[in-house]
Amino acid sequence: MNISNILIVDGASTSASYAPLFRAYGIPCIHLFSDPVIASHFGAMINQQDYVACLTHQGDITQTLERLSKWQISAVLHGLDSALAVAGAIANALNLTYVNEPELNLARRHKFEMIETVRKAGLRAPEQILSDNIQVILNWVGNRNQYPVIIKPVESAGVKGVFKCSSIKEVHRYFNKVMNSSSYYEEPNTTVLIQSFLAGKEYILDSVSLNGKHYLTSIWLVKRDNGSSPFLDNMETVDHTLPKYTVIREYATAVLNALGVRNGPSHLEVILTENGPALVELNCRLHGSLDLRLTTYACGRNHVQDVVTSLLSPDYFMTSCSHPLSFYGQAMHVLLRSPLAGRKLRKDYWSRLETLSSFVSYKSNLPTEGITPKTKDLKTAIGTLSLFNRDSKQLATDLLLVRHEENTGAMYKQD
Repeated sequence: MNISNILIVDGASTSASYAPLFRAYGIPCIHLFSDPVIASHFGAMINQQDYVACLTHQGDITQTLERLSKWQISAVLHGLDSALAVAGAIANALNLTYVNEPELNLARRHKFEMIETVRKAGLRAPEQILSDNIQVILNWVGNRNQYPVIIKPVESAGVKGVFKCSSIKEVHRYFNKVMNSSSYYEEPNTTVLIQSFLAGKEYILDSVSLNGKHYLTSIWLVKRDNGSSPFLDNMETVDHTLPKYTVIREYATAVLNALGVRNGPSHLEVILTENGPALVELNCRLHGSLDLRLTTYACGRNHVQDVVTSLLSPDYFMTSCSHPLSFYGQAMHVLLRSPLAGRKLRKDYWSRLETLSSFVSYKSNLPTEGITPKTKDLKTAIGTLSLFNRDSKQLATDLLLVRHEENTGAMYKQD
């Protein structure tokens, strides 16, 4: 494939790394926001200097295609789930080949349709019901009489609006909470999805596909908070070369095929239950908010690099899909938490993180005044911490040090 220009739609989070890497190879990128609302919420994440042009889609595909006509676009990539419809429409209008099966577009975004499609393919997945009627949902829960159950919006991200319910009362409460809120992408929630709870270890599998061939970049073991909102505590790369992970690797491949994934990045959330792996959800995009050094250190490659390679050197990428997987050590992505609101961190809090043996990087989410919120979810985390170590015991020790400072209040400025 002769690459001329790359269009990136809603290129926030990890996908902000696309344009600098393509530019290093002399390939220009154009950025497009899929909607003015998305532009207002995520515009600060876009470095306009990385692009030859930055545009916003105003709802008319014909008009947007006309604005893009001055560039010969070779591929359309996207960063956020909000971009899926617009990115797909543009790629199909331009007759591009680096696309996924169009008839399954809805199943790759809409979480109810996703699970139904996977179940029809004979793959393990949770039981579920979708409704805007609380009585319908209460009847379904009452007839099953198995707790906990999971409530979530059908189109969201970052576990916003996801709740674990252990009683009818909680189902009623969180149904109303989801229906009266918006998704991560500021879309109104008009229905609620409720699913059976999957018990077991949770894994995230990052992969990149080309012409229906899938390469597994990494597998992460996920640990979440035990409360009603199951937000991330930390996730750690596992040695995915080991035979014990064959079953989830093969399951992931089957899910990608069932959902028509043929090209580009994806990451799957899978629970390894006592009966085998079952899908939580598929996201046809890069794994968000990760320091790319983590999987590079641990596995020798990363999600963004694999996407760029699949476009620039497809023959090499296809050959590499048959090479043995590699693993060099444990990487960890940690959510930094504040147990108290209205406090200031000690002056050396961030510099102390840099002294950890496994330290790679950190990212602060605190406002300029530095006052902490109480961490209840991803948005109220004070930041993230990236760690890597070939010694898994040292990695665990460093994590314990971080959690000790949080749990004892040593992280705060002393009055």
